[in-house]
Amino acid sequence: MKTFITIVALLIAAVAGWYIYDHYQSTNSQPLVVNTKTTDTMVIVKDSIINANTYDSIPSGFYQGMLPCKTCEGIQQTILFNGDGHYKLEELAVGKGTPAKAIEGTWEKEKGGFKLYENVKPIAEYRLFKDSLINTESYGARIPDSLSRQYVLFRKNTSPENASWKKRRSEGVEILGTGGDPYWTVEIDKEKYILFKSPTMPKAVIVPIEKPITSKDSLVYNINDGGGNMLKVSIAPGFCTDGVSDHIYEYHMNVAYKGQSYKGCAVLLDKEVIGGK
Repeated sequence: MKTFITIVALLIAAVAGWYIYDHYQSTNSQPLVVNTKTTDTMVIVKDSIINANTYDSIPSGFYQGMLPCKTCEGIQQTILFNGDGHYKLEELAVGKGTPAKAIEGTWEKEKGGFKLYENVKPIAEYRLFKDSLINTESYGARIPDSLSRQYVLFRKNTSPENASWKKRRSEGVEILGTGGDPYWTVEIDKEKYILFKSPTMPKAVIVPIEKPITSKDSLVYNINDGGGNMLKVSIAPGFCTDGVSDHIYEYHMNVAYKGQSYKGCAVLLDKEVIGGK
């Protein structure tokens, strides 16, 4: 019995000794840092949103986020990246009641990020991670890593071009418009007709097409419906949400008919219908 107790005691002592030795080694040796990067403000884990091979792919489509603002509720920033190296950017100061600031220019891929230019002047820099853009520089001012989570733009759905929309394009429809409150839609075939309908109307309105009033980047149709009422449809550039879906469109559409105004968005199935684009 004494022999058994002695053996057990020796085993316990051995385990305790190993534990003390291991703990001493781990607390007094040089720490091992795995997948981290030290910056001037914080330690960033490799899988965080502001690190990790952000330049391995390119941005495309719409990105949108709410950025800090000292004099307003926030700045809603929306960027559309085109595949040809151009972008469109809008900044809306929420709560100020002022029009959105619109900028167009080019963007270039650089190691670790993307730089936006207005003419030849750099105006902003971003890093891409998965479906997000992190704003790292704005109008010449660096944004500290510690504030990075306040400067994130998230990938948004572009105006849908599904099979049914492509089918309408093959049938001659160049412009589609939609809006909510109440829900309505417009189809424009620039060689045949304009179709305007809404569940709140007893029947759809269809008028033969007439030549619109055009400017560099907008169209205005003003056509009599044959019963003494004018149907006015205007399409102009500007990022837009239809109030029905989570999609972002490149154009606004406004409709006026029988004293009612309808505001919504438009998608150009044929880019050449406005401004020769």
